[in-house]
Amino acid sequence: MSIGEAEESSYIVAKLLNSLKEVYTFKELEEILDMPSQLLWRYTTFSQFPERQTAKKILDAIRENRLIEKALKQALSRETGVAEEWRLLFNPRILNLVGYLAWKHFKDDEVNLVMTAGEKNSALAVVLAEWLSADACVATEHAWTSWGKFYSAPYNSSEREEYVYLHVPKEAIKRDSRILFVKGTAKNFESLSALYSIAEQAKAVPVGGLVVLAYTDKWTEFTAKTGIKKFYVVASLRGGQLVVSI
Repeated sequence: MSIGEAEESSYIVAKLLNSLKEVYTFKELEEILDMPSQLLWRYTTFSQFPERQTAKKILDAIRENRLIEKALKQALSRETGVAEEWRLLFNPRILNLVGYLAWKHFKDDEVNLVMTAGEKNSALAVVLAEWLSADACVATEHAWTSWGKFYSAPYNSSEREEYVYLHVPKEAIKRDSRILFVKGTAKNFESLSALYSIAEQAKAVPVGGLVVLAYTDKWTEFTAKTGIKKFYVVASLRGGQLVVSI
């Protein structure tokens, strides 16, 4: 199956429609996509999947009307400013939209492990891993005796004004694993240095990184130090405005 055919697959289009239901009503989707709401309901509940030509029509309309970009802007911003972090990290429909974008950007990189730091980012890692047909791994500040052997690495947290150690059980990272590092929100990405060090210890291969919402451009300083060239920021604040990159 070619990349274009994969994007137009019935399953992916149904997943996109289900995710867009976070911010659009069936009536709005009916008008935008020129399809009856009863049929859209069957697609969003996965009780029926669109045929190939119908899926292509829906995907073209989603792109033409910038539905994903508008949905992310609405979910990630509020009248008082950027939305609270939990509205992103614990919203499965929004995470699925991010997963689709991650899949578009990294599907050719043969990612087989999605890695993050901190339990609060675990849902993000799992959703992206599902889209990329990869495993997920969460580096934590606590190492458990049940792990047996594990990898550890520190990073300097400017926010906490201390060195923070991250740990991952050795069995979680296979040698030569192709790793995508991910983070939900970031003023910087200081933990990336520890994640990268753990990947080096495991003799894995870092292939890229992803931040869903960047508050500043400081994260670029930390990505530059690792030498990771492929980095994707879904949304960022520029001049007080939220900019989404599709």
